[in-house]
Amino acid sequence: MAQYIYGKNVVSERIKSKKDIEQILLVDNFSDSKVLKLLSDNKLKITYIDSKKADKLSNKGLHQGILAKVKSYEYRDYKSVEKIIKDKKDSIVLIADGIEDPHNFGAILRTCDAIGVDAVFVPKFGNAPLNDTVAKVSTGAIEHVRICQVTNLNRLIEDLKTIGYWLVGAEEDNSLDYRQVDYKGKIALVVGSEGKGISKLVLKNCDFKVNLPMVGHVNSLNVSVATGILLYQIHSQQNPL
Repeated sequence: MAQYIYGKNVVSERIKSKKDIEQILLVDNFSDSKVLKLLSDNKLKITYIDSKKADKLSNKGLHQGILAKVKSYEYRDYKSVEKIIKDKKDSIVLIADGIEDPHNFGAILRTCDAIGVDAVFVPKFGNAPLNDTVAKVSTGAIEHVRICQVTNLNRLIEDLKTIGYWLVGAEEDNSLDYRQVDYKGKIALVVGSEGKGISKLVLKNCDFKVNLPMVGHVNSLNVSVATGILLYQIHSQQNPL
């Protein structure tokens, strides 16, 4: 099934990833020379449309005058991801336990790409799908992050522990300050949904639980912000200056 992705960064990253593009659509007055050169270098056929049609195809999203018709995003196969991560000495993977908001999920993928997270695992049900909104918010990171969908997160956790991963869950109650934990080695960070948090059994299977201390008036951070802070803490320990 095809879908439309849009925005300069999103379409450009799709082109750079060498994944299939069925059609490039440009608004009549599109003039970004850098993007036009990228289209020309990759010999992509361009169809020009008016702004009203672009608004309709992007559901009035911020398309910046460029859209691409692509096949629906596909998840990576677990076995292929396991081959990549099993022999690593230091590694970060992320388990998203039901991140339903596509804006939060897209922002998380953007951070994962920025620090080189090796894989992102999501449950088959209850997580935001890989769609145009996630692609747009991720600014194209969706093209580069290994995203793997699994039917059972607890079985995944067992498999990750077998190949040397320590499971760290983001949880406010009965947990350590995130700065107290040693993140060297292979770390799987688990973050939960905005409303429910990490599911009980998944949380029980975590080796450590960590929190972000709140000193102001609010009692929590947006899940994408919290995930970014935790990922960079892990990354900084694994990649010291």
